[in-house]
Amino acid sequence: MIRILVVDPSYSNRLYLKLTLERAGYQVFEAKDGEEALNQFNQIHPNLIITEIELPLLSGESLVSEIKSLTEETFYPIFVVTNATSPESIQEILEAGADDFLQKPYPEKLFLAKVASLLRNLDFYNDLKNSKELVSSLHSSLELEHKSAERIFEKFVHGPRKEVPGLKTHISSASIFNGDVFLSSISPAGNVVTLLGDFTGHGLPASIGAIPVAEVFYSMVRKGRTLKEIVSVINEKLLLILPVHVFFSCTVVQVSPRHQTAKLLNAGMQPLIMIDEKTREVIQYQSTCVPLGVIASDLLGIELTEVNLRGREQFILYTDGVVEAMNCDGELFGLSRLIDALLNTDALDIELLVHDSQNFCSHEPFLDDVSIIKLDVDEIFKAESNEIAEVVSEKIPAPADWSLSYCLSANVLKQNDNPIESIIDAMMGIQSLVNFKEDFHIILSELFNNALEHGLLQLDSTIKQQENGFFEYVKQRKRALSGLESGEIIIQIKHVALSAQKGNMHFIVSHSGKGKVDLEVEKRISDKAFFGRGIKIIQSLCKGFYFEKGGAQVEAVYEWGNGQYAS
Repeated sequence: MIRILVVDPSYSNRLYLKLTLERAGYQVFEAKDGEEALNQFNQIHPNLIITEIELPLLSGESLVSEIKSLTEETFYPIFVVTNATSPESIQEILEAGADDFLQKPYPEKLFLAKVASLLRNLDFYNDLKNSKELVSSLHSSLELEHKSAERIFEKFVHGPRKEVPGLKTHISSASIFNGDVFLSSISPAGNVVTLLGDFTGHGLPASIGAIPVAEVFYSMVRKGRTLKEIVSVINEKLLLILPVHVFFSCTVVQVSPRHQTAKLLNAGMQPLIMIDEKTREVIQYQSTCVPLGVIASDLLGIELTEVNLRGREQFILYTDGVVEAMNCDGELFGLSRLIDALLNTDALDIELLVHDSQNFCSHEPFLDDVSIIKLDVDEIFKAESNEIAEVVSEKIPAPADWSLSYCLSANVLKQNDNPIESIIDAMMGIQSLVNFKEDFHIILSELFNNALEHGLLQLDSTIKQQENGFFEYVKQRKRALSGLESGEIIIQIKHVALSAQKGNMHFIVSHSGKGKVDLEVEKRISDKAFFGRGIKIIQSLCKGFYFEKGGAQVEAVYEWGNGQYAS
């Protein structure tokens, strides 16, 4: 029942109000002075207080002030019913916090109507307060969830999990969740692998695929998988989970201190920039394949660009948030200003680049996520003997003689045309040479693909030189493989221990097809085509490389030694 406290020094007035209110269904409490009213208020917490202005011990104005000061977080309506006629008295008690007033004498219906009105205001206030508390609670919960998710993203997605030399970074997001992905790690072979990617848009929808990308990247780099494998698996993962309107552009740089080379991939990003710190020569590497998460990996056309390094190169990876920063005239900051801003600093300072772009935009906030990564090759090379060595110092067990042999029939090849990962895993299961795993993968993949594509399937790789030739080559490969009825590829892997810390790994791959791998390779090399560099890489990695049986068999001999990253 609604409780009403009536405060009036006159017994007859209190009695009249009590009877009137009780007839209307309210529970009524009485107080004859201000102090008694205050005590009653603290005990019963009435829904409404009706008071006279002139009160003994504590005036009506003071009573109103006391109650309002005690109840800042809660609304208690105070209704002044008074004999006072002085406008000043009424004005003072209203200014003290009273919510309405009525001068005596008054019609009973008007009095009850004002009581009902004040109680409706009380209900409205309580509803509003409950809604506000609910919104506040939800906001606090949402904020906590965002902070938790943000910490997870920072841990998984933005930045290396271990100390990687040569990295300078600037990362800022346009929302709580960043649609940019920056990953970097060191492979067992001592290669520094860095990926900067950008999902479509920004915020939570744009970052939905970031954690799977990070998981695939770090797990595969740790296992020594090749760059092509890593990109292919990320692509397949994103193709499976991303909405159709979201894709993932990225640039990937793998710096090999041992071979003093870099492998680059630009999949749908702004040009990757390499600057010679000494000569200030700038080379741009344009996108060579479509963004990830759009088409199947075998149609991507992943072609890595290999660059010989002299130790004074610096790679600049960046997302489009900085080049597409816009000034008040609608003009973009652009790639030319980005390069000029870098070249205007002695050390290619990316923070000064950010400062210049902010000046260009009159210091308005960036509308998109902005990530800029500088990879200093010199620092990576200098770190070879300490930080990187610590990462790759996996203990290699004493070598022993062993061999593996696989016979892959036409039916097996039709079901699985990429058995190399499983074979490499089997090799690691016999003897853990994980520091050399990437080299093993490169060698075996090239030998197997040559045997399959040019031995059994008799494909002509010069098709790739034609316009859209790569896609045509892939189509022909799929068509020929699906029609393959006979033939086999035999892979033999033989390890010969040379000493307690050294061994030779023999890779022997033969096929029963009519194609001549040696002639195909010779044609590719003599044509100086942009493809077919795999054999040259194998020859540079191995101490022996031989064609046998009229080009139907090839043997590569790789010598490894403990205490080095790879041969």
